[in-house]
Amino acid sequence: MKSKFFKVILGVFILANLGMAEYVKRNNEIYYKYSEGEDGELKVENVDLGTFKILNDKYAKDDKSVYFSGNKSYEDVDSKTFEVLPNYYSKDKNSVYRPINEWIHKINRANPKTIKVLNEFYSKDNKNVFYNENKIPNADVNSFVALDEKIGYAKDKNSVYYSGTKIENANVKTFKVVSTESLYFFKDDKNVYAAEKVIKGADPQTFKDIPGTIDYARDKNNLYYYSEDVKNLGKINENNFKVLDNSLIKNGNEIYYFGEKLDIKNPEKFEVIRNDLSDSSMIIYGKDDKNVYVVTPYKETGYLKIIKNADKDTFEVMQNSNYSKDKNNIYYAEYNVVQLQDVDKNSFILIEDEDFSYDKKNVYYKGRKLNDISSNGFKVTRLVNRPDIPINFLNDNKNTYKLIAVFDEETGELKSVKTAVVKNPKVDSKTFEAFDYWGNYFRDKNNVYYENELYKIGLKKIEDADRNSFEILNDEFSKDKNNVYYYGKKMKELSSEGLEFMDSNFKNDKDSIYFLKTKDKIYALKTRDGKEAYEIVPLNFDVNSFRYSNADYSHSSEIGGYFQDKNGIYYFDVFRLDELNLNNVFTKVERADNSSFVQLMFGYSKDKNKVYRGDQVIKGADPESFKIIVTNDKIIIKDKNNVYREIKKEF
Repeated sequence: MKSKFFKVILGVFILANLGMAEYVKRNNEIYYKYSEGEDGELKVENVDLGTFKILNDKYAKDDKSVYFSGNKSYEDVDSKTFEVLPNYYSKDKNSVYRPINEWIHKINRANPKTIKVLNEFYSKDNKNVFYNENKIPNADVNSFVALDEKIGYAKDKNSVYYSGTKIENANVKTFKVVSTESLYFFKDDKNVYAAEKVIKGADPQTFKDIPGTIDYARDKNNLYYYSEDVKNLGKINENNFKVLDNSLIKNGNEIYYFGEKLDIKNPEKFEVIRNDLSDSSMIIYGKDDKNVYVVTPYKETGYLKIIKNADKDTFEVMQNSNYSKDKNNIYYAEYNVVQLQDVDKNSFILIEDEDFSYDKKNVYYKGRKLNDISSNGFKVTRLVNRPDIPINFLNDNKNTYKLIAVFDEETGELKSVKTAVVKNPKVDSKTFEAFDYWGNYFRDKNNVYYENELYKIGLKKIEDADRNSFEILNDEFSKDKNNVYYYGKKMKELSSEGLEFMDSNFKNDKDSIYFLKTKDKIYALKTRDGKEAYEIVPLNFDVNSFRYSNADYSHSSEIGGYFQDKNGIYYFDVFRLDELNLNNVFTKVERADNSSFVQLMFGYSKDKNKVYRGDQVIKGADPESFKIIVTNDKIIIKDKNNVYREIKKEF
């Protein structure tokens, strides 16, 4: 158990979409919304609503605490003097902070009075320069400048740096970016660099990027491609060099895609076939004097494919770039090229943003004809705003069908596809639909249904569900005005009135543990992924004051955490739950101070008097200076007197 204690994946709880991340107030509670739908948000715990202030899409604060991505900072931040700096840096009267993996980390020894943020990675004060949260040894503060916004180059009067590390022998006076259009390549008077590596043989005087391309560059002699390592693609043919697409280059009689040479039969006659949508695409079509080709970004199945039997003179790309046609056929291109069978070209229709198409007779999925289903009344029961959810069901005027698609686990290529009529339960195909956001819940004019593709739970009617009041809580749980449901099965022990989950679920090796409350009772619920059986026990806590204590989401799913009510603080350890019963769900943290109690990371906590690990007091620890410092490679648990643990991260 101790080894698991620190095998925590740090800071990957939220990958927020900055374009829509926001704090929202609802029912006198604050939530941090990081993706669409109600499961794309977390409740911000223990907020002082009277003083709560949103600072930007990531930061908020009240009079006592600072929040980043909805999480209360575990650093000892002074809320009253806290302010946001550029690039999501921040500071208070005592310290400077930098976000790493959705948590803010103190920049050790940075002076908040003189701090200046240079870009996403670099900052400096009047004495030191920092890369992320670490000091750069011997960097000259006065002359230090960042050279780009996203890659990590910088320099001072003495040295050039990449990702905070000195590039040996680089000439500071002549070091510069090759082009403002590409920040991958830099040079001085002697060398050209990609990241920290010297490009051997490259001529810095004539080296430049190639406009309109991704990761290609050249000098007076050679063509180069960079992706982790630099490839020298050979001599430049000045008389026959052309950019065909942002990833496709023609150099004499050789054509390169992502730096790989393509086996075009007659490259000197090769030209790209455009559609009307854009100048570049994930899928590129072209032709020479004999063949039509498609170039796809799927290296596992080969970038280049010949479209067999295609007529090069009438070939054209359709409005969806996966589809193309000539005078004889229609084609679908992805990992491989499929020629649609028995297709009627005159009535052929593409469904926007889908892999489906149909004509007056047939329906196609990724170019494969689906037997049995009719195009008459065809529609896809698809979650438009959840592209990560597999397609579940199809409908025509007579039936609802299950789409059964088999994909190669390594490449993602479609291996086979078929449909099966949904006979049990019997649904109304004309009104059958998915709920707006969820991948597991469906309804028609009469009933609500549940299906879970991941756990092989087939479509079933949720018995006794009230369609009008039905509400989805997450992929596993739902409720209506009368009942609570787990995997679509009624939970007889619970009332839906006032039902609320107290936190995200906790996990041990096999089981998930939830804490929830109704209007008059607290419960512990133990489940196992994909299994409809569960264990549930009532707990003797005060329902009105019971809550998760100062939620720290970086560790809760792996280890456990602290809860509290008006009577005390309680520690929950997932590894104690061999059997779920009232005696071993919680242990009370004896004599903990409710009003000043703060949950830290990795099972640690403190109040104004003591420091705790789990339910045990750490003797002699100083609560005021006790902190947990997370760096790129280790975790340090310390106070002003001692270092209690120093653990190298395991990745």
